[in-house]
Amino acid sequence: MPFRKGFRPGWGVTVSALLALGILISLGTWQALKVGPKTALVEKVSAFLHQAPVPLETVGTPAPYRRVEMTGRFADAAPVRVYGTSTAGKAGYHLYLPFLRAGQVPVMVSPGWVPAHEKTLPPIAGEKTVTVTGATMLSARPGPFTPANDPARGNWYLADVREMARHFGLTDVHPLRVLLEDTDPEALPVGGQVRVDIPNDHFEYALTWYGIALALIAVYLAYGFSRPLK
Repeated sequence: MPFRKGFRPGWGVTVSALLALGILISLGTWQALKVGPKTALVEKVSAFLHQAPVPLETVGTPAPYRRVEMTGRFADAAPVRVYGTSTAGKAGYHLYLPFLRAGQVPVMVSPGWVPAHEKTLPPIAGEKTVTVTGATMLSARPGPFTPANDPARGNWYLADVREMARHFGLTDVHPLRVLLEDTDPEALPVGGQVRVDIPNDHFEYALTWYGIALALIAVYLAYGFSRPLK
């Protein structure tokens, strides 16, 4: 008996394709709906970083990416050197020291970043009272592959506020850390090491799910037309 051309995917394939298509479209729509709110959040954070600085005490916790101003002095101690890249992607260390304020709890402050090859650290600590401006950040959290800090050997991989405070013998510390702004681009340490780490890939994810849905439709149609009618 000769075969005739036609569209015959079969009920089982059709039901499976419709279920899979519904799931893919739902996932794509779910990601698409996140684009607007996440974009608004990124713009809000950027606006915070460009506002006039406010006293740290007026900032709630947790409240990262707030531009603050503080008056005090750096502790007279060797800074903690937390391994990490600069905003330019270069390997080195982010320096941290307690910032001591009259009548307030100390704050873990990073005056900036130094390259890995820099053996002599610039002077930071002193008895001089200074007013500094920077951005608040949450205490860093480890990723799945972040090594544990080893303070005894001077190996720091995570800017954990509480752990650094214990290293400096502090019994109390502000829960936020502060990254100072860059006041002299030619001098070390290099300030302004603030990254807005808020992933906003939802539009790409939505396109991916919708693209897979279109591919599924194409495969379904090709399969249906490839089956001969007797």
